Amino acid sequence: MKRSNAASVALLGLAGAILVSGVLLVHVRHEHRAQFRAMQEMIAERDALEVEWGALQLERATLMGYLRIDREARERLGMRQPEKGDIVFMRMPSPGQPPAR
Repeated sequence: MKRSNAASVALLGLAGAILVSGVLLVHVRHEHRAQFRAMQEMIAERDALEVEWGALQLERATLMGYLRIDREARERLGMRQPEKGDIVFMRMPSPGQPPAR
């Protein structure tokens, strides 16, 4: 009887260990999926930020180009911003209309 009692306890212990192992495996897989999903979201956010950074660098380069041209026009060519009275508006004739003289 002692032998069968010990075998029953050992079998019960093994069954408990297998059950605990299965529950831990499910928990670890769930955590892995949650972490993987979070990582994928962060990768997508990083990619979006890199695209935005590239657009900002391009905009900065464009604005720097305009500022450089403005500075060169003012310093080397002596150009200035026109006053209100210096601006003349001209009307373009409609496509079927002859030009005004």
